[in-house]
Amino acid sequence: MKTLLTVCLFLLASQLFSQSDSTFLKPMASTEIYFDFAKADLDSTAVKSLDSLFRNLEDGFFCTITAHTDSIGSYAANLKLSEKRARAVAGFAKKKGINPDHIQFSYFGEAKPKTRNDTEEHRRMNRRATVELKRPVPATTLNGVVKDPETDQGVAAAVIVHGKFFRDSVRSDSSGIFSARVPLGEVVGVDVYAEGFFMESTMLRALPGKMKPVELKLRPAIPGEKVNIPNLYFVGNKAILLKKSEPELPKILRFMKVNPGLKIQIAGHVNFPNRPPVSKNTFEYRLSVDRAKLVYDYLIANGISPDRLEYQGYGNWEMLYPNAIREADQAKNRRVEIRVLK
Repeated sequence: MKTLLTVCLFLLASQLFSQSDSTFLKPMASTEIYFDFAKADLDSTAVKSLDSLFRNLEDGFFCTITAHTDSIGSYAANLKLSEKRARAVAGFAKKKGINPDHIQFSYFGEAKPKTRNDTEEHRRMNRRATVELKRPVPATTLNGVVKDPETDQGVAAAVIVHGKFFRDSVRSDSSGIFSARVPLGEVVGVDVYAEGFFMESTMLRALPGKMKPVELKLRPAIPGEKVNIPNLYFVGNKAILLKKSEPELPKILRFMKVNPGLKIQIAGHVNFPNRPPVSKNTFEYRLSVDRAKLVYDYLIANGISPDRLEYQGYGNWEMLYPNAIREADQAKNRRVEIRVLK
């Protein structure tokens, strides 16, 4: 099995086109097609779907293809079958005018099912190929520095640079300096993690010309200190995250993994302005507890020891905006904080 996987990885690596440092590939359109059992031929439905996709074709476009099978048959046979499916789609793309050097295909056999293989309908959904058209986007360089605001010294840190269609990881050096290539004109997120410090994030747009270096300041994560989890907001009167806040949970998980010796309290808050502090037998207090527990449960489910965590609700006792009227201020009252215990 190890030999087979090694050969598979070699084949995949040999088929990948390289992405130049001067460009990124931005997804523009995609489709998913399905195959009959044990077949690699494109049926009429698949041809119609691909014809529709390639009507969007422009000069210089790239095409990526990933192909799969159901789980019936041997691993080796399914891997070979998925390769045939990928090559069939690649051949169709060439006929439609895609430069052969701009076609990437990879195949995984039964290794990456879309759903279970327990019914014929589910198996049909796994006998698939995903096809994407991508357009080259110019790149530019993002420079930055990570600092400890108390000492103004640079911090060596992990820096995650990401956007809608790309993600990269770099490290700042001992002076805190880092650089990364990013797609021009796109909104870019920068997340920074270092042991002994709270995480920090920022968003910016990659503009043409020389961009001003971004400066990120990491506060030391020491006992007694607390930090608001950025962009972690909730639906009103519910312990349900806003959709836009769901990507923040993995950031908290990474923070805990980067700081393996840290014990924290997860503190939940509600928006209940222009009112006296609520008591512990109220809906508002219980809601603040539930919001903290949502984060607690996520961390436990993803491998963080319960010995390192506790959660606590604070009702409306510590609102950032006690007299909030604007929705933006009310949203910031519905928050969760990290408090370092030891």
